[in-house]
Amino acid sequence: SVAVACLLESDGYLDALELTGGSSFQNPMYLFRGEAPIHEMASAFPQPLRLGFKLGAGRFLREYPFEEAYFLPYARQFRDALTMPLILLGGVSRLETAESALAEGFDFVALGRALLREPDLIRRWEAGERGEALCIHCNKCIPTIYQGTHCVLAPEAVL
Repeated sequence: SVAVACLLESDGYLDALELTGGSSFQNPMYLFRGEAPIHEMASAFPQPLRLGFKLGAGRFLREYPFEEAYFLPYARQFRDALTMPLILLGGVSRLETAESALAEGFDFVALGRALLREPDLIRRWEAGERGEALCIHCNKCIPTIYQGTHCVLAPEAVL
């Protein structure tokens, strides 16, 4: 990946590179870390497939423990090899972590699930609050991609 990133940088056409861990059919939960929401994902399937998904999902939806900034160790390899702007992502939940990544040379920090749970998180941090994001990394937002991605725990999500 670092070699490919160097080729992309040498091309000179990219403004920045976002350093994701990606996903695949063989390892779909690698990008998300934390609990695999099998029950919630199964409910998105029609009834005949729902049971099969519940029974077989444990074989391919491996769970990875959540730790904040879980891609940072890998991202550092890119930071060492490249001069182009880099975007760190992967479970950033605290302002201190984002500030540390910026101080370490990352140009941007991407937030995803934290903003689904708390869309005003950045404003809260700008106002001087330093509390951790409310996202609990339950990954129950993943199945909502079929109906408008949202946090099922956010007050706006309650029907």
